[in-house]
Amino acid sequence: MEKVGQPGTERLLSIDVLRGVTILVMIFVNDVASVAGTPAWMKHFYPYDADGMTFVDVVFPAFLFIVGMAIPFALGRRLLVESSLQAVRHVFLRTAGLLLIGVYMVNTYTMGMDTAAGRHFWILFSYIGIILAFSPLGSHWRIPWTRIAGFGLLGVLALLYKGNNGEGLVQMRPQWWGIIGLIGWAYLVAGLGWLVARRSQAALVGLIAILYLVFMADQMGAFNNLTAIRQWVNIGPVLGSHAAITLSGVLMGMMLHPASTVSTHKGRIVWAFWFGALLLVSGKLLHTLNDLHPMFIINKNVATPPWCLISSGITVWCWIGVYLLVDVMKVRFWVPIVRPAGENPLFAYILAPMVYSIFALLALVIGFNPHAALGERFYTGFVRAVIFAFAMTWLAGYLRNWGIRPRL
Repeated sequence: MEKVGQPGTERLLSIDVLRGVTILVMIFVNDVASVAGTPAWMKHFYPYDADGMTFVDVVFPAFLFIVGMAIPFALGRRLLVESSLQAVRHVFLRTAGLLLIGVYMVNTYTMGMDTAAGRHFWILFSYIGIILAFSPLGSHWRIPWTRIAGFGLLGVLALLYKGNNGEGLVQMRPQWWGIIGLIGWAYLVAGLGWLVARRSQAALVGLIAILYLVFMADQMGAFNNLTAIRQWVNIGPVLGSHAAITLSGVLMGMMLHPASTVSTHKGRIVWAFWFGALLLVSGKLLHTLNDLHPMFIINKNVATPPWCLISSGITVWCWIGVYLLVDVMKVRFWVPIVRPAGENPLFAYILAPMVYSIFALLALVIGFNPHAALGERFYTGFVRAVIFAFAMTWLAGYLRNWGIRPRL
């Protein structure tokens, strides 16, 4: 078995590659969804409250799971040089950053700006502010001017923002936090969960079960009186089942850690195969109870346990395929294409809406939006979505080489 660095210092290449592929697919499905004639199986399952899923509904939970896989490596590396209290502080600060970005992203959908130009300029500058605020540009200076400028720009934009309701000095609202914010909440629970139970896989299994029970209890109204919390976050799906997916990824990451007793290729593959199988079977068994209560249907929007478990199992088996290719067989000629997105997924993800706004502003000048025009037919739109996804991945890697890489 080839060693992958010292304990707590490095993670397997397959983790970053799978995360890169996931971000690539996420950008693709978001882009192809607006294309005329896109078949139903290439979109989120519809109706949104129905029982079922498409491959698109696996993308978000796959990312949540991979976030968890990286936690034992990232926080483990921190614990080599920091105290547990400092690691907890890092978890909270990273969560706060993700929630902040989520708030700005989700508020782009409910803007009440006077003009289209004003709307798209606000969106574009909000992402510029995020990049400046969370990039290490100028970090070698005594005063991090770029970070100060980024947060200052975000503050000004918060005052300029006009929402549909038009109420208050600052009209931005958390709403549903957005995809990035949901990842932040799941990371918070999973990160703290690993710090508490990192010496016991059995304890982590118990925590995962408890999180699914939190979702079920929420569905039965157990937390209805916690209005102070519920007005900020949906307890069952966000702090319960979403976090359970991420903590399941943590359990997988612990198995892959260099300090794990599972240290051979065969051992890792067998462990992962059975772990994935148990997740899939658990999801299917819970789904048989869907006649008893809607919480047991397969549904992404509600984040039901069957959807979470089945998606997690699929992710595990996808990792096995990537692991065999890049870590066992060393077939890595394709890795540079997706690795930039895997190493900095946040950047690749936020580049897409920035480019959309640039296209929209260009259309206001020349009266033509080439991106939208390519989406008027399915085949040209499909090719557009493929090229667009790879372009965002390439752009993230190119800008990263120039030191532009927002990180939390």
